[in-house]
Amino acid sequence: MVGGGRWGRTWVSVVVAARGSAEGVVLAARSRPQEVRTWADAHAELAGLTVVPTVAEAMLVDRQPQAAIISSRPRDHVRDGMEVLSRGLHALVEKPLGVDPESGRVLVAAAQHTKRILAVGTEFAYLPAFHQLSEEFASAAGTDMTLIWEDVENEVRHGATKTRHEETGLLYDLLPHALSIFWVFVPKAGLRIGAVRQSPDGCQGRIEFLDDRGGRHEFRCHTKAKARRRILYIRTDSGHASVDFSGVRSLMTINGRPHALDKRMSTMTSTLRLELGAFLSQVTGSTGPAFASFDVSGLLAVQENLKRAHATAGP
Repeated sequence: MVGGGRWGRTWVSVVVAARGSAEGVVLAARSRPQEVRTWADAHAELAGLTVVPTVAEAMLVDRQPQAAIISSRPRDHVRDGMEVLSRGLHALVEKPLGVDPESGRVLVAAAQHTKRILAVGTEFAYLPAFHQLSEEFASAAGTDMTLIWEDVENEVRHGATKTRHEETGLLYDLLPHALSIFWVFVPKAGLRIGAVRQSPDGCQGRIEFLDDRGGRHEFRCHTKAKARRRILYIRTDSGHASVDFSGVRSLMTINGRPHALDKRMSTMTSTLRLELGAFLSQVTGSTGPAFASFDVSGLLAVQENLKRAHATAGP
C-alpha cells in the first residue's frame, strides 16, 4: 500500500479483512508515518501491519511485496506508480491515474515495458446490481442512461472528512466512475463526449456521452447537495430500470417495480473487496469469475476528449 491518508487506510482495512490477517501487508506512508503507526496500533485487527516511510523500505521486508495499491495524492500517482512498476510490482492506482492524460500514458508505457499489470481503481463499477441488470438487459436495444452523483459538503466517509484535492477538477476526478459504470452496460459501444458543462464554482457538472450505437448517456454531479445520492437510470426500447446505490445496499427497480438482487450475489457487499479480487485475479492469472478489467487506455482517451471539450465549452 502506498499512501497513509483516508483512502490508504481504507484500502488497508479492506485488504486485511479479505486476507484475515495484516501479516505480509506493508504500508508506505511518506507523510507522517508515525501518525499512521499510532492509528494502526489502535486497531487490533491490524496487528502485524508493517508501516514504513518509503517504497524502497517496503521492498526490504522479509516477505517482499508482489503488488501495490497506490492511494496517495493524485499528483503523486504517476511518481508512485513508476516506482512500484520499476521494482517489479503490479499496480492498482486509485483514480485518476494521473492529473492529466499525458502523465497517465507514462504509466501505461511503463507497465507495458515492465510487463506488469496496471489497473485503475473505480470501485462502483463492481456493484453486483449493475452486473445483474446488464445481463438482464443484454439483448435490449436503444440503451440510454443517466447517472446522478451527489455529495454533501464536508461529508465524513470511512472515518475521515471527504475532500477533493485541488490538482483535479470535479469532472476530471469523477469521470472514471461514470465511464466505468456506463461501460458495464455498453462495453463495446465506443463512448465519447458530446457536451460538457461545469459551474463557475466547480461544485456542479454535467457530461453527455454518446456511443456509436446511437445511445446517449448523461452524468450529473453536485458536491454541495442536501443529501448523498447515487442513482443510475437505464432506459431501453423494452423497458426501464434504476439502481439506487446511495446507501449500503442497492435498491433496484425494473419498470417501476422493486427487483431483488440474485441471492448468489447478495453476499457481495463490498465493492472494494470485489475490486481487490479482480485485480489479484489479473495478477495471478486466475481463471476465476472476476469482472473484466477496466480499459485504462480507453479511459485516457476519454479524458483527453474531456480536456478538449472543456476548452471549447461555454459557461
